[in-house]
Amino acid sequence: MKTIFKYIIPVLAVAFLSSCEDVVQIKLDEGSKLYVIDAFVDNLQGKQTIRVTTNDSYFSNRVAPPVPKATVILKDLTDGKDYVFGYEGDGNYVYNTLTLGDTIARLNHQYELNVTIDGFVYTALATQKRTAKIDSIGREYFDGEGGFGGPPSEPFYFCSLYAKDKVDANTDYYRIKTYRNDTLFSGSGDINVCIDGTGGAVTDAELDSTYFTAPATFLGFKQYYKGNTCKVQVHSISRETYFFFIQAQAQINNGGLFATTPENVKTNIVSPKDATKAVGWFNMASVATASTVIP
Repeated sequence: MKTIFKYIIPVLAVAFLSSCEDVVQIKLDEGSKLYVIDAFVDNLQGKQTIRVTTNDSYFSNRVAPPVPKATVILKDLTDGKDYVFGYEGDGNYVYNTLTLGDTIARLNHQYELNVTIDGFVYTALATQKRTAKIDSIGREYFDGEGGFGGPPSEPFYFCSLYAKDKVDANTDYYRIKTYRNDTLFSGSGDINVCIDGTGGAVTDAELDSTYFTAPATFLGFKQYYKGNTCKVQVHSISRETYFFFIQAQAQINNGGLFATTPENVKTNIVSPKDATKAVGWFNMASVATASTVIP
């Protein structure tokens, strides 16, 4: 599957004039080579993966070409510990926290990502933020009879998230991931991010915590059937990561009559001088997880 970075590489905007009799041939400049570093690390037990690839043609349907000889190190600047990620193929650099029996991602710790390619060191910084508390996952049954004259279908459920955000002087930013069984919904429409569980910062609530609100709680209106498991993860993200996702989603869905000129999505990867430029993003996440089985 292509990552969102497939769609944010620099694209040359092309304008042209034509008459009703002339045919204009347009050659698109596919852009120069870039490295793409996809580094979303969390505190869950198991394999933590950082992807290092190169950009492919904007119109290509191929998987992005991997970078197989990089050195990937995650540095915990708070504890002074280094974690070296080993290459497992297809651009995936992996650290299995099960070998430690512990996590490498700790709340309020500051981290530095170092990716060395051809002697050049690419860096990024991130601080791990707190996540929310999940109370439960709700289920709403639909009999499948169809509505508004639609054809009948198999009965299904919609699931919804009940989670609480801590209300204090700190604004929290979250990414909500939704799974059916073990499959993550990862389309462009499945980027579900929110601020304090709502559409904006909550600082004046009377209670210690407040419930998440729609549309974040709707989990993309995915359908679940008998025996399916609905799993939800709430990942903490930084403010900068939140706006990265907002911009990336806008660019991915940019089309139609009211489309705007494409723009390069921001990156927090710092490229060395005179080296091939790298794009992508680095975030450290605390994760809350819950699941329910459809009866």
